[in-house]
Amino acid sequence: MAPWTKVVLVWILFHIGIAGNEKVDQHAKLALNQEMPGDKQVSWSGLKLKINTHLEQLWQTDWDTEVNNKLHEIRPNLNERIISVERLNRKQGTVVSRLFQPFMDH
Repeated sequence: MAPWTKVVLVWILFHIGIAGNEKVDQHAKLALNQEMPGDKQVSWSGLKLKINTHLEQLWQTDWDTEVNNKLHEIRPNLNERIISVERLNRKQGTVVSRLFQPFMDH
């Protein structure tokens, strides 16, 4: 990839019924209507860092406002990893995600 690549965000309606994905879809729709300055250049790594940081903040806010969230007592800060998912391959990461899913639903 070139150091400066034009990125176009497009909202796609495939996340219906998945709460987290629906929230991302809402934000993507809002972004489509915002005017972007044409002369501002951002590196891919810088953009990725900003997006990840923003999404982590949104997730933490949701996490803090969940009612009846027993796992919140164990892990109040989502940035503190219980399991280092960075060291897991995709299959292992999927298994860990599915193990935590019942706690995340309610």
